[in-house]
Amino acid sequence: MKRKRILISVLSILALVTLSCGLLNKPEPTAEPTKAPEPTKAPEPTKAPQPTKEPEPTKPPKPPMPPKPDVELGEEVRSEDGGYSFRAIPGYTVEETFGMASMEAPDADPDLGPAIMMIGGLGEESYTPEEFFDEFTSDMEEGIELSPVREIEVDGKPGLIADVSGASGGKEMVGRIVVAAPTPKHHFVMIAAAPADRWEAFAPLFDAVLASVRFFPPAGAEEPPTGGGTRQWAVSATASSEYGDVSWSAMQAAGAPDTPECGDYTTAWAAEGYDTVEWIELEYDAPVLPTEVNIYQTYNPNQVVKVELLDVFGEYHTIYEGEPEDMGEACPYVLSIPVGGADYQAIAVRITIDQSVLENWCEIDAVELVGVAERPGG
Repeated sequence: MKRKRILISVLSILALVTLSCGLLNKPEPTAEPTKAPEPTKAPEPTKAPQPTKEPEPTKPPKPPMPPKPDVELGEEVRSEDGGYSFRAIPGYTVEETFGMASMEAPDADPDLGPAIMMIGGLGEESYTPEEFFDEFTSDMEEGIELSPVREIEVDGKPGLIADVSGASGGKEMVGRIVVAAPTPKHHFVMIAAAPADRWEAFAPLFDAVLASVRFFPPAGAEEPPTGGGTRQWAVSATASSEYGDVSWSAMQAAGAPDTPECGDYTTAWAAEGYDTVEWIELEYDAPVLPTEVNIYQTYNPNQVVKVELLDVFGEYHTIYEGEPEDMGEACPYVLSIPVGGADYQAIAVRITIDQSVLENWCEIDAVELVGVAERPGG
């Protein structure tokens, strides 16, 4: 990627060198990633009753989700190494490589922007958003002020946001910095800068891009740090109930994610009822010493209340318990559950959802089981 002066001089105040060289590992080049499936025409949000089923009782409509910024964005850009995607600003120059992405206005000032930079990937150490923010902003340039830090969520994951302002190279600038932690070792930073007199018009574009960010496991996460690891999708699935024999069936949650975006798609599992407690169990080819489970939810997440792993002896081990939560715009949503200290080989994942609180279907597109195929020393 050609050298960018925009943001680089400004972002030296934010220890960009420290981030790229220390906190995040630049992965080795890998084979060209598999392209995301082409979006298909979305079906109507309300399911048509199956011919053999009686219509579901009518419920009062749920309050609408908070409106997205009134900005029309362009195509999706995916950073496989960074583990994130975003929608581009039309007309901006976009570049992405090794987990780093930038967007620059066509008439940008070569030192101040308007421009946005994003950096993501896996780190060697675990960080909370607070620790990551402190580390990232520990070397502020003189003359630059940082606003009080505010808590936010990025794609449903915890994060922090703050404004920056001041003079850089004798020019007045305004900017914003966001950090998020999709997982303790998956870190993400989004930074914007613009000349002070252009920030008011640029800020809605930044907000729209931030709202479009979605996280997924980075390419560098394909091998667990313990070595000899594997990532696998389910080969079969059964459930307490399913909305259809094919569409919305339990088997729709087997295999890799294939639902193009958030919505009521037939390519995800949905229970027969929309206000019930249900379960789905997914089976995998290879028994593994589990290290992580990733649950891809594509409609009304997160109503998962319990996750269990089934071992080779038929015993269940609980790895997650929670309460139903309305995630708002954080959809699609990946519930990533780290599994530490497991001393058993897992062959299945059992997920319990409670739809009685939100009274709407929670649909699951895919479930990834991550682990080591053989015990160390075995």
